[in-house]
Amino acid sequence: MNNKVLLIDDEEQFRNSVKIALKRKNIDVVTEQDGFDGLQNIMLSAASGQQYSLIILDIMMPRVSGIDILEYMIQERIEVPVIVVTGFMDYDLKFFCSRIKNIKVLEKPFNQTQLVDEVLSVLEKPDTGDAQ
Repeated sequence: MNNKVLLIDDEEQFRNSVKIALKRKNIDVVTEQDGFDGLQNIMLSAASGQQYSLIILDIMMPRVSGIDILEYMIQERIEVPVIVVTGFMDYDLKFFCSRIKNIKVLEKPFNQTQLVDEVLSVLEKPDTGDAQ
């Protein structure tokens, strides 16, 4: 299976460095610069049946937040694993994320190696066969 990751984050430097690090591990990365564009990408991929292997998602973004995207994914039953990256962890966010299947949360600051390790861990998990 070809691993394809969607990275949604409004920080260009973060997007670029993560993309480079994951490409070194032979992982195809598509980036979106904000939640609005990221949500559109998720909608299109779900409609086409070409879902991502993983989504890396920032929470605090302009136009559409990471929470909005997670709520959409829950509502539409899009069960793609997600790694949430945030510098604004609070009780409500922790509680919200705890109710979602296949989610990991990385609180900023973290180093790139931690993120790459999490990505590899998620992508190496065997498919549970829950095709829709």
